[in-house]
Amino acid sequence: MDAKRNGRGVGSGSVEKNPPPEGVELLPIKADGSAISPCLYNPYQHRNVPNPTSTLGTFVHVMKSALGIGILSVPYAFKNGGLAFGVFGAFFFAMLCSHSAHILVHTSYMICKKERIPMLGFAETVEKACSYGSSGVRVLGTILRNVIDWYLMLTTVVVFIVFVGTTLREVVNFRAGVDWSERTYILLVGVPILFITQIREIKYLVPFSAIAGFLIMANIVISLVFIFQEPLSLENRRMLPTASTVAPYMGIVYFALDATCLIFPLENQMRHPQHYLGCPGIVNLNYVCLAVLYSFFGAVGYIRYGDAVESSIILNFPTENVLVSVIQVLSAVAVLFSIGLIFYVPTEIAWKKLHTKVPKQWSGLAQSGLRLSVLALNMAAACGIPHLGTFMGLLGAVLNPILALWIPIVVDTAYRWPLDDFGRLRWRLVKNGALCCFGLFLLVTGTISSVENIVALYK
Repeated sequence: MDAKRNGRGVGSGSVEKNPPPEGVELLPIKADGSAISPCLYNPYQHRNVPNPTSTLGTFVHVMKSALGIGILSVPYAFKNGGLAFGVFGAFFFAMLCSHSAHILVHTSYMICKKERIPMLGFAETVEKACSYGSSGVRVLGTILRNVIDWYLMLTTVVVFIVFVGTTLREVVNFRAGVDWSERTYILLVGVPILFITQIREIKYLVPFSAIAGFLIMANIVISLVFIFQEPLSLENRRMLPTASTVAPYMGIVYFALDATCLIFPLENQMRHPQHYLGCPGIVNLNYVCLAVLYSFFGAVGYIRYGDAVESSIILNFPTENVLVSVIQVLSAVAVLFSIGLIFYVPTEIAWKKLHTKVPKQWSGLAQSGLRLSVLALNMAAACGIPHLGTFMGLLGAVLNPILALWIPIVVDTAYRWPLDDFGRLRWRLVKNGALCCFGLFLLVTGTISSVENIVALYK
């Protein structure tokens, strides 16, 4: 019986079978000694997460990751897209973001089930999916894994630190009549950021995401107060975009909704990961709510101000009104409380690469040192590199379509190709090809727009 429990079985007598050859992995076994086949293996039941996040907590994180101050620019996007196309586009891009998340998480689950692995990260899923293809595809998978890891590790919070500092400078200097520099405010906000970025578990970042989400919603409510001060009229409001304005609309709305880099960190830390996908599921419910919110706010903002709507709708509000300053401060604090979640991704990837080289007794101190060092680099860049946000926008315009659209397509196609599992008339392959072309369109138009911004900055 002991031999059976070890997966080696017994012969006709009491003699054990020879152990398996080197490199051959034995299947897990049930309580009765029988092997668990891959089709019965459930990765969710074999995860060991020390501090898992609840379903509600994960929903709060997912909602906050796709609901930021970018929503204040959505009325300007509707100016470019028109009312009818704007509403349609908000739901389309929400569905596209949801679809990408479904592809990545479902494929990762199937790979884990097939290979009896509890969980995989983003880059690991890409490499594993490509490992089922030809030698060229396997090489591509290795390259993509390294590119994704390095890109996510280089994801900085510099832009967010600069936003908080400059926003507070505008409000405080205007209201208090002082003339403090931008660097002074950046250094001041570095104090609370220092404590926030030392939080290592996603579970304990839930209150910060909840507060940030609440502040963003408060901003929306205050903005609606200004919008509905006068009756709304559809006169001279476009329903559809022109050829030259469709790309700016797509860029604003799609990148405001996208949160691909947080898909796996959030799903892998859930207490009930089966609630992440499915119907309704966290992802689906989240993007339905966001599509409704973006459509409503963008439409009424554009109807109210028409072609005069600014890139951020608060610029249309009277600056002398104290509520405008309230919106600015709430925006700054919301971004401040969001930094911990954004900071989690690069530091977690870096720590996975470093932790094997650190003695166990020094693990806690090493993690704190790593986070402090990364934050110090971000603070130095925020204080020392002018107009960094503009250049980061170019990097995002190039890499975000690749990360959010092309990578899920590669994962889905590479995994299904050996199985020829593309459905009737290979519709999934056709769909992936269409999304690939659309991703190329977003990449080209986003890059052109970012380069134009840089050129205009230095004219």
